[in-house]
Amino acid sequence: MSELVPTKPVDILAQSLLRLPQLVKIHQPNNKIFVENLKIFREALNAMWADMSEIALRAHRGRLYLNQQKLSPGPTMVITVAKLLELLDARGFFGFRFSRKEDLTDEDIVQFIRKVNQCQSQPEPAQWLEKELAESWAKPIVDQDFKIAFVFSPSADGKATGRPLVWNSGTRTLAVKARKSYSRALATVTGLQDRLMEGENVNISKSRRVVQDMVESLFQEERLLLNLSTIRDYDDYTCTHCVNVAILSMCLGRRLGLSKIAVVTLGLAGLFHDLGKVDVPIDLIRKTTKFTAEEYEIVKNHSLYSVCRILQINADHKLKAKLVVAPFEHHLGIDLAGYPVSDRHVPLSLFGRIVAIADHYDALTSSRSYRPVPMNPEQALDIMTSISGRALDPLLLKVFINMVGIYPIGTLLVLDTKEIAIVAETPPNAIDARPMAYLLNKDSDFIIKGEMINISDTDENGNFLRNILRCFHPADFGLNAADILL
Repeated sequence: MSELVPTKPVDILAQSLLRLPQLVKIHQPNNKIFVENLKIFREALNAMWADMSEIALRAHRGRLYLNQQKLSPGPTMVITVAKLLELLDARGFFGFRFSRKEDLTDEDIVQFIRKVNQCQSQPEPAQWLEKELAESWAKPIVDQDFKIAFVFSPSADGKATGRPLVWNSGTRTLAVKARKSYSRALATVTGLQDRLMEGENVNISKSRRVVQDMVESLFQEERLLLNLSTIRDYDDYTCTHCVNVAILSMCLGRRLGLSKIAVVTLGLAGLFHDLGKVDVPIDLIRKTTKFTAEEYEIVKNHSLYSVCRILQINADHKLKAKLVVAPFEHHLGIDLAGYPVSDRHVPLSLFGRIVAIADHYDALTSSRSYRPVPMNPEQALDIMTSISGRALDPLLLKVFINMVGIYPIGTLLVLDTKEIAIVAETPPNAIDARPMAYLLNKDSDFIIKGEMINISDTDENGNFLRNILRCFHPADFGLNAADILL
């Protein structure tokens, strides 16, 4: 397949950041190929500097952002973006910031690229590179304060339709490791789907490593992984949904006492459960109105398509046999009245029951093309409870509700003290399932995460200090729960 040359300056910049570190290793600065690539890189920068004085190319949860705008790479750039994200991850920083330099020379670029290569052999690559390039026109993006830049676009009814941007602290903690695992999982699913659509061979090794990393985080701190499952991306629902279903499935598997090996297999099944949607026409996936009967029959085939796609992955046959069951079953229902339709009488597998619950919950609490306004978690659990015994396993659903809480992580709460809070967790000994939550304060164009409070706290007379008046989905106010909690 011949390589297609990108034409957008930002795409050229991303490709150059991958290509130049390799070229500088094998060519002298005066080499024709190297000089031509330096010219391409410089021209891309100059084209972008014409509209902005500073360029910040930043990785965040498996995506690239140019300043505050998320980039949507076309089919020819997906692999380039994935590799660039891997380059950044390997060096321990989040991106590059390029300040306008009118007299930028080839030597300036060469020195920058060489430092990028040299940092990888240092004990602390990001910190070393930050120091080496402290006075340079090009700097690595290492750590940022935790703030949410809140961009309001009021609608006619006064609701904020803008979405927040947040760049999380790069402090080396378990939370950062969990976030990186999520980013890699998202990049893995995206790349896997694209390669399958191109008819390329794919293997399971990268997906397995990603899931194993998440399982390690899960067995150390379950709450962190549950926090990650609140990530929502309307523009890339399918991939985000697959990662969230994998996380929720693994957390439920852990609660049920499954071994690490079993939880890894369960996570892979969740990650691949909707892989067959690559074979459903994209206009149906993005349709904003109700499906016709004929269209719905086509969409329902995605369960079978997922099985076929998993069988195409290069992996051990025994493992693939375990992975195909849950994707096949996740819409079947424990009463077997769902789809795919068959004359089957064998009960659903444990993995199939788990993935079905995770799939329902994430789908209900996410924005969809046909349902822009998601349900708040409380509403979603009410609906799931109403179909337990038919579509969902009632016993597993009880465990799931105990896991996420009556007020699930990420729920926005309006309190009788006129405070707004976001649920962080529900302690096992919580009174009436009252959660722990972070208070939220608005300061100009920023939403600040305040102190954590326990809504179970009482005064000397035993009266609750705070009571919950109403619950909302964060998206109602243009917020993404994960941006606040992580």
